[in-house]
Amino acid sequence: MTTSARSTAMEMADPHVEETIDLTLTRKLARRGVVVHTNPSASDIQDRLTAFLGTRIQGEFRLTNLSRLPGGASKEQFFFDIEWTRDGERATDRMVLRMDPPASMVETPRSREFEVLRALGDTLPVPAVHWATEDVEDLGSASMICGYVGGTASPSDTSANASGLGTTYGARLRPVLGEQFVAYLAELHRFDWSTHELPSFERPREGTTDAIDWRLGAWDRAWREDSFESHPTVAMARQWLWENRPTVDHVSLVHGDYRNGNFLFDEESGQITAVLDWELTYLGDRHHDLAYAMMEGWGEHDEETGEFYCSGLLTRRQLIGKYEELSGLTVDPVRLEYYTVLNMYWAVIALIAGGPRNAAERMTHLDVMQNYLSGLGAYYLAQLNEIVGYSQEQS
Repeated sequence: MTTSARSTAMEMADPHVEETIDLTLTRKLARRGVVVHTNPSASDIQDRLTAFLGTRIQGEFRLTNLSRLPGGASKEQFFFDIEWTRDGERATDRMVLRMDPPASMVETPRSREFEVLRALGDTLPVPAVHWATEDVEDLGSASMICGYVGGTASPSDTSANASGLGTTYGARLRPVLGEQFVAYLAELHRFDWSTHELPSFERPREGTTDAIDWRLGAWDRAWREDSFESHPTVAMARQWLWENRPTVDHVSLVHGDYRNGNFLFDEESGQITAVLDWELTYLGDRHHDLAYAMMEGWGEHDEETGEFYCSGLLTRRQLIGKYEELSGLTVDPVRLEYYTVLNMYWAVIALIAGGPRNAAERMTHLDVMQNYLSGLGAYYLAQLNEIVGYSQEQS
């Protein structure tokens, strides 16, 4: 065995996982078999929320109109109005409470999402963040409270799919939204995160595989702890990913779930009002987001030309060309292929391990949907077989 192969084998056997991710996965495992999800009533949520905010808001306040928000494949969400004193004057603001069920398809710490949204508030259209807690004693689960942003995730004349998957926009909205979609991605990847406090993140070094090592460590662990049985395709993909890890030339803030369905827009003007769902954010390689936005599971083929539109918005050529122009960063086809495999590997872990496990253990509020989405996981298993199997044949 060569020195490189021995190094890879050691890293695969005992990979490092970032501390905040490690704590989150450990807490999830500790709840399994002990905590069963129960739908909290609106009055219970309001009582807990009132007590929580009472320790954080000076002066009188009142909560009204608390109601559950639909959608989301991992978090429970409620909106409410708060009457309080803001900037010295009485005001009424609408806010959103994002709560973790006992287990999610995507198990992540709320602190990371909170820190990134706070850092990006003056750069991208993101919800304003107010409070976050990892302590289940506060609100019953790890939670975050942010500002409410108006808009829709899909046009009114299209059907809504699970978690926004496969959202389409039509000939009028496609070019308007596509331009903003790629512009915000370019802005995110050139954002100077190093000047912001991000205590929940470990900072990878440029010119190393730190970022991907830590990411693979987290997903490997999630598969090991959530899957019901081993799978040869997962084992093959895991080995390929470890053996072909690329170094990162420019460490960016990575969204991790950048696609159609994960942003809101004003249907009349076509203006994007908020980029949402930052729970998978991490510091790493920009190619992760680019490859993710291009995945076939999110996009659509034009009915007339048959051309594929990434995330229902731009062709692959348009997305890469515009991204390089706006970001000043290059797109490497080799790394793009690597992160395509990584994204499929993650999707398989979330869809055929995490989701079904959470449903079986009664730790989710979306047990039917998470079982249903396992079919998409089977699709990505087939694609992993095709891509990784072909790569191994050529080597």
